[in-house]
Amino acid sequence: MAKRKKKRKSKQKITLDKNKLYIFIIAVLLLFVAYFNIDKLGLLFKDSDQSKIDVKTMIENRTVLDAINYAKRLLGVPDKNFSTVIGETAIHISIGIDRTEMDLNYANMIISGQVELVNGFVSSGREKQNGNKQVMEIHDEDDQQKYVIVLHYVNSKEEKNKKTKIAIVVDDFGIHNDKLLEKFCALDRRITFAILPNQRYSQQVMQMAKKTGHETMIHIPMEPVSYPRNNPGPDAIYVHLTEREIRKRMKKMIRQFPDCIGANNHMGSLVTTDESVMRIVLEVLKKHNLFFVDSRTSNSTIAYDTAKKMMIPTFKSNLFLDTPDVTLKTMKSKLKTLKSLGKTRDKMLVITHCATQERYEYLKEFIKRIEKLDFEIVPASELFENNLPEIL
Repeated sequence: MAKRKKKRKSKQKITLDKNKLYIFIIAVLLLFVAYFNIDKLGLLFKDSDQSKIDVKTMIENRTVLDAINYAKRLLGVPDKNFSTVIGETAIHISIGIDRTEMDLNYANMIISGQVELVNGFVSSGREKQNGNKQVMEIHDEDDQQKYVIVLHYVNSKEEKNKKTKIAIVVDDFGIHNDKLLEKFCALDRRITFAILPNQRYSQQVMQMAKKTGHETMIHIPMEPVSYPRNNPGPDAIYVHLTEREIRKRMKKMIRQFPDCIGANNHMGSLVTTDESVMRIVLEVLKKHNLFFVDSRTSNSTIAYDTAKKMMIPTFKSNLFLDTPDVTLKTMKSKLKTLKSLGKTRDKMLVITHCATQERYEYLKEFIKRIEKLDFEIVPASELFENNLPEIL
């Protein structure tokens, strides 16, 4: 009996040893797999966490205006059915909805949802014209800004037959006073001139432009990223200047040009990315009732968005006509781009320059060609006209 028990215990021991061996082998295999996959797992979780952080940051940093613009993209509203007008007490936004795509209630819901994500709130809403129009009043708790949004149905046929308005701004006037200036002044009076301050012929250009019926703007010299290799000119706006000095230089420019009704930036690829500096510039323009055009000399510009938040009439350039050159090939390329943009926009602004005879000939030919397309040339100021549906 003792021998049998001993033999049974021996077999149990062997079985237990085998089980331990299997467990050990499985553990080693698991450790092996974990060792070679830990980095991948870490990256996976890291990316997931980072994604959440990015989304959260994006929501926190967005303004109510950003939320409204984002809702517009979500709804698929084309630019030509979306317009913004700066009022005395609020920013008025008109959004045209194609009734074959969605109803106004759906658009209202999307906009309200996006606004609430950024601490904005809809203070009131009402229907007009038997439900064919809705008016939303929205407040931004962070900057105390008020927005009045008018949602309305658009007539697709009417919108299709509408010509896209295009403003043509010619930069860099003031350096020369010769036959070339006379030729530019003889061009279509709907063309807008941007004049550099503190140049020898700045005043004469303003006076000649007034006689020939051309609108004029102050072409504000601003510091570019490439300074000092590229010098913007005398009394330019630089990021290192004090607020007092910036205001002083801006007021001096405005005094030089009593007939100018707006302004845009000359160079300024650095200044237009600095919100604190741009706010000072724009405050002076606003005080003197001048509109601002962002020439977009930098992809990082915040000038247009800042002006919009400050309730200043503003627009941004869609493209430069005369870059990289003034060849026929370039003109065809620019016209092709504008035709494409015109499908989704009802207003556009382009910029060219007055430096050479070749640029004059190029612009003259461009005007001929653009008028044969679905475009209407307008002075720059017409881009700011209020075309909102009546709220009352």
